[in-house]
Amino acid sequence: MLAWLARRLSRPTSSGNFIPEVDGLRFLAILGVLIVHSATGLLAPAGALGWASHRGIVIGLMGGGWFGVQIFFVLSGFIVTLPFARHWLQGTIAPDLKRYLVRRITRIEPPYMIALTAYYLWSGKAGQYLVHYVAGLFYSHQYVFGTMNPVAPPTWSLEVEVVFYLLAPWLTVVYRVPSQYRRWLLQLALIAGPAVASGYWLGPAEPARIQNTLVVEIQYFFAGMLLADLYACGVLRRSARFSWDLGAAGAAGGLTYIVCSLPSSWHYYWLTPMLIMLLFAGVIGGRFTNWFFRLRPVTIVGGMCYSLYLSHMAALMWAAPRLKPFVAGLPDAWAAIVYCSIVVPTMVAFGIPVYLLIERPFMGGRTAQPRTPVLVPEPRG
Repeated sequence: MLAWLARRLSRPTSSGNFIPEVDGLRFLAILGVLIVHSATGLLAPAGALGWASHRGIVIGLMGGGWFGVQIFFVLSGFIVTLPFARHWLQGTIAPDLKRYLVRRITRIEPPYMIALTAYYLWSGKAGQYLVHYVAGLFYSHQYVFGTMNPVAPPTWSLEVEVVFYLLAPWLTVVYRVPSQYRRWLLQLALIAGPAVASGYWLGPAEPARIQNTLVVEIQYFFAGMLLADLYACGVLRRSARFSWDLGAAGAAGGLTYIVCSLPSSWHYYWLTPMLIMLLFAGVIGGRFTNWFFRLRPVTIVGGMCYSLYLSHMAALMWAAPRLKPFVAGLPDAWAAIVYCSIVVPTMVAFGIPVYLLIERPFMGGRTAQPRTPVLVPEPRG
């Protein structure tokens, strides 16, 4: 029974190739998002960035879960541009642009439209939210209104992703640079430039029209592109070395400090794309981190991240009024721990039928093949 359920919940891929570490990191990212939205709804319904940083270590860690979205951006940059990196660096067949765009549309659009429509109808504010709903359908709400979409606030990140999907085939021209080290230095510059601008000059005071857009998030996609380059070149590979575990732990610690200390740590924020890259590399090359992020339950939940991201707010709205009374009167930290330990599994359970009925049918279509989890080069010698 468990084996059958695992097969049903496993994410198919259009190419048949599968990198379990990527879905493992997706698990980490979606877990952070689910926790921060649960904790925010319990302790700071109108909370802004940094609301948890002054409320103790436990609340601070939970409040830092919003950064899971930036991990998603790096992973998207990696996955989307990897076929282009392989073409230019390994000589594989060039990706077909028409097929690439159709694949992006058919993979992302139907679940998104269904979810956005469901939230719109559920809101009970059809007249008031109509313009926001229409703008959301065209992934343009942030650009039009300068705010997150009140119909479904978490969908801001999908607007960022879609713009990157459209630009990605042209951004990958960087892979044509023949000199390996010059190419890597160029990509590091592409990461560092926007990262420094965001950390030092924009930060929390960035203009509304560019908040939560690709303009201030592009450094994470560039980080994913560099990871795709290193992967295609064979630099990133499984080596089962404890030193990589230490690197992953150091990156996780650095990210935690920066993200959970905001807004006082904005001057370190430019380092976050590099730290995510180090975390990614540590997961690939480490012994214990690689083992954990390749566990079947971890990769299964990570593979459902899109459905969980789209549906978790509905599950939270249903569960919150029923569960909040059980933690009333507890200290904030204990209330958040107990509340999240119940609400997060509830959101995952709610997302499973959404994944099976709405997302999974669009994941591979007729081209889906059995997954082949042997992509990262194994240790030599």
